Amino acid sequence: MVAIVETEKLIFNLQEIPDGRSSRLVKLQSDDLVLERDLRFLEADIEIGFYKTNHFVDVNFNLIAKVELICDRSLKNFEKELESSYHIHFDPNPVEESESEKGAIRQIPALDLKVDISKEVIDTIMLEIPIRKIHPDYLDEMGNPTLFKTKKFGDVDEEGEKIDPRWSALKKLK
Repeated sequence: MVAIVETEKLIFNLQEIPDGRSSRLVKLQSDDLVLERDLRFLEADIEIGFYKTNHFVDVNFNLIAKVELICDRSLKNFEKELESSYHIHFDPNPVEESESEKGAIRQIPALDLKVDISKEVIDTIMLEIPIRKIHPDYLDEMGNPTLFKTKKFGDVDEEGEKIDPRWSALKKLK
């Protein structure tokens, strides 16, 4: 479950956006965004570029976000920096809304004349979270997961196999 706690930072009034190209920098803190149970949002810097005409508004944003993840291998917490960008085309006319991995087409709500990019920001962050969350301690120089190291316990029996001392203690109970 993903929820925005404070959406005002990602909702823009069309009357306040100047015609032509303009940009804004939005900083989100950990209390501005709540992610799924295994993920914790820490912060994000979002550089938003607007291109407004009488017929449409284009919004491009680049984000650099930090999240705290839990390692799938060791269950240790670690921070991960995510970078991504997204493009949204807002049109005041009725359009068939669509979205892809890198962009979306949305209709501008006729009554309130505001554009909300919070859903797209959340989706962009979620798409950048790796499927396999591996702590940096378990990655080599190339970023690949290292192999597990196995340990053997106990003495060697007659067949050359090591015997775990816990099993030998259980055998004595017979």
